Amino acid sequence: MNYLKILFLCCAAAFSMNAQMVNDSTFDASVKRPKFKKGKGPALLIDAAHHNFIVEMGLAKPLVDVATADGYRPSIDSSLFTKAYLSNYKIVVITPAMPFTFGSKKEVTTESTFTPAEIDALHDWVNNGGSLLLLSEHAPIDKSMTPVLNKFGIQSSIGIVWDSLNCDKTIPMKGFQTLLKFNKENGLLNTEHPITKGEQAGEQINAIVTYGGSGLTGPEYTSLFTLSPSSEIKRWSGINPSGSATSQGLVGKVGKGKLVALGDCNGFTAMYINMGAGKKFFAGMQVTDHNWKQFVLNTLHWLSN
Repeated sequence: MNYLKILFLCCAAAFSMNAQMVNDSTFDASVKRPKFKKGKGPALLIDAAHHNFIVEMGLAKPLVDVATADGYRPSIDSSLFTKAYLSNYKIVVITPAMPFTFGSKKEVTTESTFTPAEIDALHDWVNNGGSLLLLSEHAPIDKSMTPVLNKFGIQSSIGIVWDSLNCDKTIPMKGFQTLLKFNKENGLLNTEHPITKGEQAGEQINAIVTYGGSGLTGPEYTSLFTLSPSSEIKRWSGINPSGSATSQGLVGKVGKGKLVALGDCNGFTAMYINMGAGKKFFAGMQVTDHNWKQFVLNTLHWLSN
């Protein structure tokens, strides 16, 4: 199995069930310095109403565990978005959402993931002080997430981001150019934002690697993960590539609220892919060479401040 196939399975557009995405049971979700006392932090919703495959496959458990350890009150719920419903939460997390069950179709067409009323309710909730974390992915999920991203002034590429210069070249397999590196050395990581700086000593973010994903453009937002001029949008999942992008991580204010939008979701998991022959490919918060666990915590902290 070549690396592109493994990445396809890992990055949320895996329409083959030949490999298995599994939570890494060795992942340590504990938090040394919790931001809130146990059960006293903000209420946090993880959306399960829109065929969010990360939730449906149980891969949101590490995020729930980390948030709980940090004092938040996370819940997974499948209610549609309304003003009254969203008012129960300080933070809403939308993992890659689709208009149909994960794996049942190869392409997103004109089907709706979120109703217009839901998108309006979500935007109004953020505008009035809510905090939203939007996690997208490469094709075809980028297309299904486009309407809600557009509502917040963000454009998404369609395809997968590829960069032959700024990628993890330690993976000696075809397709490693989709493992994008953002760090101090290549200057693509914004180290001056509160999310990457952290609130206390030892919380700074120094290195991030994304696992494929889409590209984002939002002129009104700050980029955390800036795409280099050598990046390209390439074909994925039978869909012709389209659009351009400047970033894989955008943050900013929306009225009285806050938004974090990422083109890749896998950093918010702690999983591995069974590759066969006893081999595993690890992705997410448990990969110590990448600072995803601290990035997750810092993101929640910024959204809750």
